[in-house]
Amino acid sequence: MAKAKKPTKAKELIKIKFKKLANGNLSIFLEKYYGYKVTGILQDGNPKTQALRKYEFLNLYLIPEVTPANIALNKTTLQLANTIKAQRIVEMQTQNSGLPKRKKEERVNLIDFVLKIADKAFADTNNKRSEYYTYNSLAHHLKAYKGNKIDINDIDKAYVSGFIDYLKTAKNGNFDGQDKQPIISRNTAHKLFAKFSAVLKKALIDDIILINPIDKIDPKTKPKAIPSKREYLTTDEIKTLIATDCKRSDIKNAFLFCCLVGIRFKNVKNIKWGDIVTDSNGNTILSYKQIKVNTFETLPISNEAIRFLPIRVNQKLTDKVYHLPKNETVNDSLETWATAAKISKKITFHVSRHTAATLQLSLKTPIETVSKLLGHSKISTTQIYAKIIDESKKKAVNKQNGMFDKKTKTNKVKS
Repeated sequence: MAKAKKPTKAKELIKIKFKKLANGNLSIFLEKYYGYKVTGILQDGNPKTQALRKYEFLNLYLIPEVTPANIALNKTTLQLANTIKAQRIVEMQTQNSGLPKRKKEERVNLIDFVLKIADKAFADTNNKRSEYYTYNSLAHHLKAYKGNKIDINDIDKAYVSGFIDYLKTAKNGNFDGQDKQPIISRNTAHKLFAKFSAVLKKALIDDIILINPIDKIDPKTKPKAIPSKREYLTTDEIKTLIATDCKRSDIKNAFLFCCLVGIRFKNVKNIKWGDIVTDSNGNTILSYKQIKVNTFETLPISNEAIRFLPIRVNQKLTDKVYHLPKNETVNDSLETWATAAKISKKITFHVSRHTAATLQLSLKTPIETVSKLLGHSKISTTQIYAKIIDESKKKAVNKQNGMFDKKTKTNKVKS
């Protein structure tokens, strides 16, 4: 009985290969197989063939794995190389299938692309102090770094690394007299680089670029933010604010409501009467959509928080509970109110969210529960507030220091 022939293994279209460099690194490249051509006839009568190959160097390198960090970096680099390989295979199969080829890449100016994103952010929020301002600031710094003629398609690892170095000494401000301005803070550099990352990510999603050069950057070199102080109010300070008049009672009530509930300004501004319901046990429940993370949350409301809801008179379920102006106007009113209450802390609306977190933790509410109440996706975010409470305990205990330094006088007993 004749042996069954083994199935012929399909030729791999693209292979990842490595070339050793003089410095010990390995340069990664792709070997692409395009079939073969007949170059002659062998002695046995079979055709003599030669494989048709092309090579693409990826400007990706593996480094000697002498440290855990190098091993992790090599792993990321190989993942990126495999992603490129998969993209190239799809492109080759599309060409060979007779399907329409992808349109030649359009040249997209980086600054124009950033400003377009800024305009979209303004159209979505009608707020020039938020995303719109930051993207315009990014456009300013990108022009200061390399001018306004750069195309997104030309951005590579070297450009990104250079921009990181630029941010270390970049001057603050987007106006005349830039040279006289101080160097931007680390937090500003972190925010600008985060927006730059978002720009390139969108370019990748929009098929403007096939590879995101930021993926090639060592995470350790990216600008890091310095944790900022999270201001919050104590129970006594909340009581003081309750007893102090505010010119805008709607702002006062909304702020105090959030000190107990912990939702963000955009959320409290948009909640409707239909979002507040009573369950079968008589508990008041707030069901709302978190604007920042685009998730729906169900949140019980305490009797104390209900005190700060407006009195509902003939309002429809679709009517807003609070009618608040823009965030900047609200914060100005809060500052005036806090001054009248003789509270020296800088109060913004977001302080109410910090207050809700620290208040719950001081009441011994488990951190996992507090995390759910605040709608945090990661418990590490909530742990920041636990550290704040610990610091408050230390300050309270440290007030005892020196209590008994002064010698007390004792009555002398006559013998």
